[in-house]
Amino acid sequence: MTDDERKKVWLSITGIVSDQHRNEDKMEFSTEGDMYKEKNISCLTYKESEVSGMEGTTTTVKVEGGKISVIRLGSVNSLMEFEEGKRNVTLYSTPYGDIAMGIFTKGVNIAYNDRKDPVNVKVDYAIEVEGMTNTENTLDIKISNYKN
Repeated sequence: MTDDERKKVWLSITGIVSDQHRNEDKMEFSTEGDMYKEKNISCLTYKESEVSGMEGTTTTVKVEGGKISVIRLGSVNSLMEFEEGKRNVTLYSTPYGDIAMGIFTKGVNIAYNDRKDPVNVKVDYAIEVEGMTNTENTLDIKISNYKN
C-alpha cells in the first residue's frame, strides 16, 4: 500500500477495563474501516457506534514502529499515545467536561503481514486520574480484509 492509497478493512475491536477491585468490563464490536499509509505510518480509521458509547466520533489509530496513537474527534475528543514503559498525560474531552488522565503503557504488541501492514494491534495500559491508578486496560484490534 502506498501513501494516500486507502483500502477497506474489517476491524474486530476488544476493550477490557478492570478496576482496582478486579471487576471487569469487556466490550467487543466489529466494524468496517479504512487503512492507509501516511509517511510510513499505518493508519486505521473507523466510525464509533452506540456500542462504544461514542456515537458521532471518528477514531484514527496510527501505528508507527512501537508507538500507537489513538485520535478521537466528534462527540468525544482525545489523543491517547501508547509507548511501552512510558507515561503520557492526555485531556479527554466529553460532552460532560474535560478529564485529565495519565496513561502508563505496560505493553505494545503489533503483528504485521508480509506487506508490512498491521494485522493485530494490542496495547496493555493503566489509566490514572488524580495520580491514582483507576483502571487496568487492554485494547486489541484485529485487522482483516474487507469482504462484501
